[in-house]
Amino acid sequence: MKRLLETIGKSINSRLTRRACCLFCFLAVAAMLPAASAFAENKPEFEIKLATLAPENSSLMQVCNEMNAEVLRETGGKVGFKMFAGFVMGDEEDVLRKLRVGLVHAAVFTATALTDMDPALRSLQIPFLFSNYGEVDYVMEKMEPDFKAALLKEGYEVLGWPELGFLYFMSTSPIAGLEDLKGKKVWAKANMPMSQAMIDRAGVSTVAIGLPDVLVALQTHLLDVVYNSPYYALVTQWNTQVKYFTDLPLSYIGGALLVDRKIMAKMPPSLQETVRKVCAAHLQRLNEKTRKDNDEAIQIILKRGVQKVTPDAAHVKGFNDLSDEAMAGLDAKFLPPAAVSKVRAALAEYRAQHPSKP
Repeated sequence: MKRLLETIGKSINSRLTRRACCLFCFLAVAAMLPAASAFAENKPEFEIKLATLAPENSSLMQVCNEMNAEVLRETGGKVGFKMFAGFVMGDEEDVLRKLRVGLVHAAVFTATALTDMDPALRSLQIPFLFSNYGEVDYVMEKMEPDFKAALLKEGYEVLGWPELGFLYFMSTSPIAGLEDLKGKKVWAKANMPMSQAMIDRAGVSTVAIGLPDVLVALQTHLLDVVYNSPYYALVTQWNTQVKYFTDLPLSYIGGALLVDRKIMAKMPPSLQETVRKVCAAHLQRLNEKTRKDNDEAIQIILKRGVQKVTPDAAHVKGFNDLSDEAMAGLDAKFLPPAAVSKVRAALAEYRAQHPSKP
């Protein structure tokens, strides 16, 4: 696996890099094994048009193809997905519009793209909230019924929760605490208002650059500090232009596979249940793979000469205090206080039960 990741990181050219940057961050290890199905030649009675920005050779599409093969098999060919990968349906905003008007029946989104439907999803994206995946999984279990109910009111059922994972600071000089950000040119990603609010409160100067241009901005020294998942940084070659990796999760970014409830309602209950069961299992497997890939990407990045910076307790507290202040200043409609309180209560409960885990 590590050798495959290294090969990917070395071989991606600039054209593929720009294309990869437009993904909504569900890239994982490239996989070339397409799923086959005995029912593929016949159109299913209930065909679900599913859109994703992931390319055909990505892990997400590999899992989606395998998921489709199992759905076809378990339903006797009555239910199946018709896949639209890459940019066939446009970016996330385009896909969401097509989902709303029925041009597609299902799609994979980042949680960020769904926060207009349910602002409470932002409660999981609060900067420096989580320290590890144990915390994420526990809190998600508590919040999942609320999220599903809110999205169902919008007309969509959640079939699974794929994720990008944790984002980290990567920089050209060491970033251990807030003071280290002073005077640095920090990347300001579009549509990340919580991170932007925190950066603004820290008094740090930001540079607004689109994802496809980040690598060039690092190469030309227009940026000093960026943030993303380790795997994303590896496949886009950001890691070649930074010297330091701050070992403190900045934010957790999840996602969802939504399907139009009207499409599901056309199926007999037994087929609906089969689709739910198969999709949930495959997307859970995808998350396990994504987490492993991110861990391996960190090791590769460090092996290639990037140095790890580990903030001490005082620096971590400084980041947390800044985040709390920034989040308190956000509009309640944007970040619902009730959802934040429920998330923090669940997190405190988990930490009380697992005091040995920082």
